[in-house]
Amino acid sequence: MKVLLLIYLLQMNTQAVQTLDIGTIRKLYHSAANVKQDALHLNQLMLGVDNTAPPVLVCYKGANEMIQAKYALNPIVKLTKFNKGKALLIKAIGRDTLNLEMRFIRYSIQSNLPAFLNYNDELDADKRFLVDNTKNNRDPELREIIYNYLTTQPGTNRKN
Repeated sequence: MKVLLLIYLLQMNTQAVQTLDIGTIRKLYHSAANVKQDALHLNQLMLGVDNTAPPVLVCYKGANEMIQAKYALNPIVKLTKFNKGKALLIKAIGRDTLNLEMRFIRYSIQSNLPAFLNYNDELDADKRFLVDNTKNNRDPELREIIYNYLTTQPGTNRKN
């Protein structure tokens, strides 16, 4: 009986992950760093995401952990959440190195982190990848998000 209950719960968790709306996640990710309520909502959505989820969801889960670090008061909790998020990002991008959205997420995180965290190794490579590949992406919403981000960042010029 316990096995059946476990299987049922795992199916529910998988179905919940499959029903996540990427548009909602993108919007929450964009605002979560500045709006605590959006960060809490994003965190709730990411609770059901595990390492078996599609890489882009694992990447957003990692980004979410880093955003949650911003709102933590305890410095040890902040660092723990940051490191957990970083590990998830690395794992997700390792599964699909050519995914434009994941490279954008990493770029947007690295371009906003303080230098003392020493997580900026891929900043230039990701920027080049975004500039070279965004115009060929078939997702108009993602293209617009990336173009808007690149054109509003200091020292960044949009290239078509």
